[in-house]
Amino acid sequence: MQLKKRAASLVAAGALVGGSLIGLSAPEASAADVCDYSYIIRNNSTGYGYFQGATTLYVLPYAACGKQGTFVSGTKFAYWCYVINDYGNKWIFGRITGTDTKGWVHDPYVSWTEGTLNYC
Repeated sequence: MQLKKRAASLVAAGALVGGSLIGLSAPEASAADVCDYSYIIRNNSTGYGYFQGATTLYVLPYAACGKQGTFVSGTKFAYWCYVINDYGNKWIFGRITGTDTKGWVHDPYVSWTEGTLNYC
C-alpha cells in the first residue's frame, strides 16, 4: 500500500513539474501581436551612421511588420532614438539623410559614427 501511495505521489509531482515547466516557457510573440504596437518616437539624438551592406529600413522594430525599402551600403542614416524590442534586439529609428524616408534599422546593420543615440 505504501508503495502505491509513493508511486501516485511521484506521478502527481511529475505532472505538476511538467505542467509548471510548460507554464514557464515564454510565449512566442506573433507578427500580429508585435505589429500592433505603437511607439513614441522622439528626435532626441544627434548621432548618425552608415549602413553596413545592403540594409532594410522597416516600418516597426520587427522584420515581420513591413519594409520601407532596402538601401545600399554606405547610406547615411541620421539617428532619432532607439528601442529594445520583445526579442531583446536593439532597433534604431531615424531618417535617410537628404530624404524624408524614415524607419527602423536593426542595430548591427548600421555603424555609429558620431553624436548621441538616446532611448525613445
